[in-house]
Amino acid sequence: MPAELVQAMERYKGFLPEEIRLRCGHRPALFYAGEEHPLEAMPINEETLVRILQRATGASLYQASAALREGYYCTGSLRIGVCGQTTAGRGTGFAHFSSLAVRLPHECRGACDTLKKELTRGGFRNTLILSPPGGGKTTALRNLIRLLSNDGMRIGVIDERGELSADVYDLGRCSDVVSGTNKLSGALLLLRSMAPQLIAADEITAPEDIAAIEEIVGCGTSLLVTAHGKNLADLNTRDSYRRLMNRGVFQRAVLIHTRGNKRHYEVRSLV
Repeated sequence: MPAELVQAMERYKGFLPEEIRLRCGHRPALFYAGEEHPLEAMPINEETLVRILQRATGASLYQASAALREGYYCTGSLRIGVCGQTTAGRGTGFAHFSSLAVRLPHECRGACDTLKKELTRGGFRNTLILSPPGGGKTTALRNLIRLLSNDGMRIGVIDERGELSADVYDLGRCSDVVSGTNKLSGALLLLRSMAPQLIAADEITAPEDIAAIEEIVGCGTSLLVTAHGKNLADLNTRDSYRRLMNRGVFQRAVLIHTRGNKRHYEVRSLV
């Protein structure tokens, strides 16, 4: 971040912001407690956005082009969402950049201790973690992986973007991670090589992700995955998820609700 932006953020140190939002023509803002809070700083311009991306990518936007064309870039534990005027797949996929959303990593240890007890009561069963974008799915998934792994469960983690297993995170003593590949290839690799008791993955959205889930089902391996959605009714409006739900792939769902600056976890039985 530019020095003037870092200075503007200093007064918010105690608020544990989740994201930094940067939009051309507007003041930068911190997102926490479910709201955006503008900073006392000059409005952002495209030159600043490009400078931040160049620093994040090690001065090589070209090498990061494949990720940028998908609308994000991951560097270590940080994920930067990107918006702007797109091009027809050339270069970074953007002719101009207009917005960045820098997601700040937090482990939040202890937040899922009670949730883990609920999910393991009577034995762990296939579980889907559900919340709207930015609702804390990845944080909950990461915490549950660590807790279950430290209890001795062999967990295979499919980490496409490197967000789950960045160096700052501890995924537990019995976790094996495959990264940099799609969920279907990662699932097949883990099943062949690591004999996992549970396979965990973040953001099941694309048709090929659904194919990975269907490949895992019936192999004697449990599932712990996340999806975007405000409630279970949201899932039933999507053909791929409706197919999974009708097949009874998931036996439990965790719904994440945000009230004020706290997240609450509701476990629902699906059988």
